[in-house]
Amino acid sequence: MILTNRCSRAIGAAALLFLLFAGAEANARGAKVTAEPIPDAVWAYMQGRSWRPELPCPGRDQLVLLKVPYLDFDGNAQTGALIVARSVANAVAAAFQDIYDSGKFRIYRMSLIDEFGGDDARSMAANNTSAFNCRTTDRGAMSRHAYGMAVDINPVQNPFREGNLTEPEAGRAYDEPSKRRRDIIGIIVDGDVVTRSFARRGWRWGGHWKRSVDYQHFSNDGH
Repeated sequence: MILTNRCSRAIGAAALLFLLFAGAEANARGAKVTAEPIPDAVWAYMQGRSWRPELPCPGRDQLVLLKVPYLDFDGNAQTGALIVARSVANAVAAAFQDIYDSGKFRIYRMSLIDEFGGDDARSMAANNTSAFNCRTTDRGAMSRHAYGMAVDINPVQNPFREGNLTEPEAGRAYDEPSKRRRDIIGIIVDGDVVTRSFARRGWRWGGHWKRSVDYQHFSNDGH
């Protein structure tokens, strides 16, 4: 049963997590990325947050929910959630499976951006790894996230930088090549398991951009 708007507003972040992960074995060895249709309650919660009817974003049947095993900054196995376009779900799932199986990379947290009201700045400041968000860029164009075809990973350790602007603010400690050492937990560097896993599926890294640089960002078309 689809929830009413009143019910959807009543679902807090803790309740949403319960809906997503009830019965999940987050700490199981050999955990696998799984994909499923977006549950009614999650879709209701997305309204006005990560999904906005005034923008030409994919509908529910064009999106899927991924439950993704990952190692947190303490090395503990967790299960996160991402929503991506159905057309790229296999590629994203395979990339994150490679990352998890390698045991070499840590992710701080991975929650639906709806927990931050669909606010990209708040999600980045919380060092949250996320994917789908029906939004425009600062220049007014549709973001690749709005199509479910981009992923941002550990935004603090992998910030966006353009000129004197660094987002999130805490990312200033990591926004220059000279600051980006391989021994920093959660940092993405050229040739590591993260860049190789996405490149294997034809996805491109924002760390290779020229005019600006977006170390957290991977997309299916490089934008």
